[in-house]
Amino acid sequence: MLYKSRDSKLRSRSRSLSISRRLCSRKVLILCLVFLAILPPIFFHFRLRRFHQIQLRRCAWVNNPPLVCAHGGDSSNAFPNTIAAYVSALQSRVDCIEIDVSRSSDGVLFALHDR
Repeated sequence: MLYKSRDSKLRSRSRSLSISRRLCSRKVLILCLVFLAILPPIFFHFRLRRFHQIQLRRCAWVNNPPLVCAHGGDSSNAFPNTIAAYVSALQSRVDCIEIDVSRSSDGVLFALHDR
C-alpha cells in the first residue's frame, strides 16, 4: 500500500509537470508567433520610412529648382553677348543672364565672352 500511494503521488506529480511543461511550451509558442507576427510590419515600416526619406532627398529640387542662367544670352540663336542673344534668352524664360564685363584701357566697359 505504501508503494501504491507513493506511486500515485509520483504519477500525479509527473502529470502536473507534464501539464505545466505543455502550458509553458504553449506560452513560448504563442509568444514566438506574436513576435513573428509583429516583427515584419515594424521592420518594413522603418525600411519604407528610410526609403521615403531617400526619395525626398533625391527629389528635393522639385520644390526648390535650380536657377537657369544663360551665359552670354542664348548663343544657339544669335552670337553671344549681343542684344539678339539677350532677347532670345529672355524669350526662353531663363532666370538670369550672365554677362562677362571687361574694362578697356581707356575705361570703357564691354562684354567679352572669352573671360
